[in-house]
Formats: sequence, structure tokens, C-alpha cells
Amino acid sequence: MKIIKILFFQGLVLIFLFTGFSVLAADQSICHPGEKILLYDNGSLQTCQLKNDYDVNSIQCKNNTPINFYNNGSLMSCVLAKSTSIGMIKCQQNGLITFFIGGNLKSCTKPGN
Repeated sequence: MKIIKILFFQGLVLIFLFTGFSVLAADQSICHPGEKILLYDNGSLQTCQLKNDYDVNSIQCKNNTPINFYNNGSLMSCVLAKSTSIGMIKCQQNGLITFFIGGNLKSCTKPGN
């Protein structure tokens, strides 16, 4: 009986993990109508110009600027709508911010640059 419970809960965890990744992926509704939209072969959004400010993982990307995603749906880059801090690193409003595929900060425009 204990083994069945363990397998059941492991199955639930896997279901939540797989469904969680698909929920994180942005769709074309965030894009400015009439602007060019690029998709990956798997149908996920690659790049477009944002229609409105877009919040993703505590990062607010600015409207009317490009946003780029990796094919797994994680944020690759965007222009910040407001200043933000990631750990000890401060990133400037209206500056480009980029991330590695795993979600760690790659680079950003620092205040005063």
C-alpha cells in the first residue's frame, strides 16, 4: 500500500511539472496586432512587439518593445518597463535585460550606463 501511495504522489508531481511548463509559455495575445510575430517550430512564441506591459517572473517588460522567448517558453530578453533588482544587481528602467535559458540573469543595463 505504501508503494502505491508513493507512486501516486510521484505521478501527481510529474503532472504538475508538465502542466506548469505549458502554462508559463506566453501566447500571441501579448503581441501588438499587425506587427511581425515569430514562432518556433513547436508553436511557442519566439519574438514579437508587446502590445501592453507584460509581467513575467517578477520582471515587467515594456509595451511597444520587442520581447524574446526561448523555445521552452522562458524569457530570453526584453526592455524593462521599470527598474528592478535581481539579487544584488540593479537593472535600469528602459534598459535591455537578458536571461539564460534556465532563468538566471545574463545581463542588464545598469543605472548610470
